[in-house]
Amino acid sequence: MAHLALAYLDPGDIIIAPDPGYPIYSACARLAGADLYTVPVNEDNNFMPDLSLIPLDILRRAKMMIFNYPGNPTAALATKEYFKEMISFGLKHNILIVHDFAYSELIFDNNEPISIFHIPDAKKIAVEFNSLSKSFNMAGARIGYLIGYPSLLKPLASLKSHIDYGVFLPIQNAAVKALTSDYSFLQEHKETYQARRDVLFDSLTENGWNVRKPDGGMFIWARIPPHYTSLSFSLEAIEQGVVVTPGNAFGMGGEGYVRIALVQSDERLREAGLRLTSLI
Repeated sequence: MAHLALAYLDPGDIIIAPDPGYPIYSACARLAGADLYTVPVNEDNNFMPDLSLIPLDILRRAKMMIFNYPGNPTAALATKEYFKEMISFGLKHNILIVHDFAYSELIFDNNEPISIFHIPDAKKIAVEFNSLSKSFNMAGARIGYLIGYPSLLKPLASLKSHIDYGVFLPIQNAAVKALTSDYSFLQEHKETYQARRDVLFDSLTENGWNVRKPDGGMFIWARIPPHYTSLSFSLEAIEQGVVVTPGNAFGMGGEGYVRIALVQSDERLREAGLRLTSLI
């Protein structure tokens, strides 16, 4: 994604990104020498920002817009109608729509995974990232892919041909094995994370912390009591033996929240919930 920004953006251009959002969204603007314009993503807008509120002077300079559903850190989904709105917006203003679909295989409660390419006109203005880090537990291997119309992919392919020449071959072979499998693992994987979500959600809510139930992904995005900052709560949590990520690590819109990862066993998540609620 950082390389895509380098391929598309010049100094003075604008990238539109969610706040809170995964840190590379803001970092890629800085790496490209471009400017960042953020749109709030929160409960008030059902995690689907009103694109009509973006000022015209921003739209004239914007070259790229990133969105992420299921969201990291918000663990929220968008509707298909909103995806249609995104594509219409991109076509109207000639802005490349970039969908970060890293959590495509971790969507809960029988909700349908929505690719940007469910929208017929998306190929004219959109690209979509995915990562085997999440779907096949290959975090650290740094292997993923970008899908889109060849003319939209060409700038990135040209740039990367001068920066990197291919992932270590055994990792490529592992990715081929994963992508040509029968995908039965993906269902088991999703069920594991949904069960973990339920365990931690129940542990938190039953002990007095009213948090939002995630729609997908690997995290609970939890609003903290107002007498804490994101950082102060995270430091208190460490004293209780639990590591969480302060919400302001994902942008100023994340202040007042923490992200809690679902990357431990049910038993440990249940215990983590008890320790965290002792701070509430």
